[in-house]
Amino acid sequence: MTTVVLATVALTVQFGLNGDVALDPTSGSRAELAVYGVLALLGVTCAIILVRRGAIPWWGRWTGLAVLLGCSVVVSGVLPPHSALPPEHWSIGLIGWYGLVLLYDLAIGWFAGFLIVHVTLIGWSVVAGGAAADLADMAVTFVSVAGFQLGVALSARLVRTIAEDASRTSWAEERLRVGEEAAAAAARNHERRYADLRHTTVPLLAGLADGTLDPRAESVRRRCAVEAARMRRLLNAGRSDGATDRVVHELGAIIDVAERHGASVHLSVRGTPGEVPEPVRRELLAPIAEALVTARSEARVTVLHVPGGVRVSVRCAVPDLPVTPPGRGEVSVVESVADGQIWLEASWRSP
Repeated sequence: MTTVVLATVALTVQFGLNGDVALDPTSGSRAELAVYGVLALLGVTCAIILVRRGAIPWWGRWTGLAVLLGCSVVVSGVLPPHSALPPEHWSIGLIGWYGLVLLYDLAIGWFAGFLIVHVTLIGWSVVAGGAAADLADMAVTFVSVAGFQLGVALSARLVRTIAEDASRTSWAEERLRVGEEAAAAAARNHERRYADLRHTTVPLLAGLADGTLDPRAESVRRRCAVEAARMRRLLNAGRSDGATDRVVHELGAIIDVAERHGASVHLSVRGTPGEVPEPVRRELLAPIAEALVTARSEARVTVLHVPGGVRVSVRCAVPDLPVTPPGRGEVSVVESVADGQIWLEASWRSP
């Protein structure tokens, strides 16, 4: 943005302050008019590149600098070696402004070096003339014009440095706020997961501890398997933020428990994963877990991602106890039993 402003200043200096050069062809030689036209073309080209690309490419920068130094040589070379180049000549400051546009984003030493070369090239005819008054006038002009442009360059660099520091500070504060919000969200998720376990896992453990539940009973063992799968899924849910497919990531914990109990599980995933809220994932996988963790033989699980929804199905031996239906109206369950096998599908579609 700053470079665009500097390009606007340079074009204003050329067409606003020095527009009479183009309006009055008799005000200078043909070579000077040609230099004026080349500088105008260079300025317009730089402005177009800055507006479209935001920065001047390296090849454009060095090509432009070569053109500027060539203009300095031409302006100085076509004049006789005396005071024919007046101190207020338009080329002295105009070439410096375009040099600032091209070298702004580099170290300040590059622009200072360019000014020295520019002043040396354009002032050699006056030096060759040897008139003390002319030398003094030209020195004052060079120091005032080049000094002002160098001051502008330093000020622009200072503004840019302040803006960059402010941007870094803003990004650091934003990352801090995001981190705090993420930590608060994680704490809320942990509390919610603990509440889920408190209503199911804690009573089971209490019953086993006080002897009211018999661990040899098939129903108790099934409840233990289901709760083990639920705990592993909840633990995996806390680590699934970076997973591409969170449904499959949490389903992996359930499959792991089923395989530890002797089941052979084949998983098939199709479609492109979409965003599924955590409460929906919990209700979606709950009936699948109850059917899968009690399987003692082969089981087949399929995850089908569809636009705006997901379907999870399992085919395995009929469990000893009926599957608990989900508690949310957003998740629908379809169950079919035939030849000792159960096919269970839980599906969800975004409202």
